[in-house]
Amino acid sequence: MDQLFNGAVVYQSTIGAWHSVRDPELGESDLILMFVSTRSEHFALLIENKIDAIPQKEQALRYQKRGSKGIETEAWDGFKTCIIAPQLYLEKTSDAAGYDSTISYESIRNWLSHNGNDPIRSEYRSRIISEAIEQNRRGYTITPDERVTNFWYSYWEYAQASHVNLLMQRPGPKPANSDWPLFRPSQLRPRLSIVHKLRRGVVDLQIAGAGGQLEDLYNRFQTVISNDMEFVRATESAAIRIEVGIIDRFLPFTEQLELVEGALVAVEQLVDVAIVIQDSLD
Repeated sequence: MDQLFNGAVVYQSTIGAWHSVRDPELGESDLILMFVSTRSEHFALLIENKIDAIPQKEQALRYQKRGSKGIETEAWDGFKTCIIAPQLYLEKTSDAAGYDSTISYESIRNWLSHNGNDPIRSEYRSRIISEAIEQNRRGYTITPDERVTNFWYSYWEYAQASHVNLLMQRPGPKPANSDWPLFRPSQLRPRLSIVHKLRRGVVDLQIAGAGGQLEDLYNRFQTVISNDMEFVRATESAAIRIEVGIIDRFLPFTEQLELVEGALVAVEQLVDVAIVIQDSLD
């Protein structure tokens, strides 16, 4: 906060944090952190996290536009944009100047090494940051897999034609391990997302940060879900899950069209559930 606000004390308490928050017109924010300021305002930090990927066209400008739109829609009272990246990236990328603040991975690593009550955990986090810095220094590019890329593109084309309201983002080149198409329909709050986990054969409505609240969620919303849905834990998130059948991203899309259609219908079912429950979530 000191780097973002030039040492001024503005933070009072956290409201929440959400990753991969997509606006249908203005693109995606890697992370949004919302907090209550010392002036009792709801404040948002819109954060772009980079290792070495090149900036998208007008990326910093679109962060500013998403922040302004949040004020217009009363999602928050004020905002700042920030890019977090290795120092070398910040120095060589002109787009970084378009954000309100820049924070280097190196400064985060330095902070971790001098703060925290758990030295082992701090050391682990510092090592992860160091690996990202080294990755930027070496340079890194994904190795696209032609079969997987073709599958994703065919999936997107079909979703655009038959389920356009689900707002699946147009995919770029995909590596072999790319396995989770993501959906963020405009009706969903930032905390919610829907993921089709191809290899697991499930579709999950994920509720960020609610991994330890499964019993409470079940007690509150069991009457909302249908018999083919269940509450499960997905790492730090809670999820409402529908089983839809395993899909092999290495096989032709046309051979699995029936399974894809069933999955997209499940996504729409979970959107309906999300609309019902999201106003009641803490």
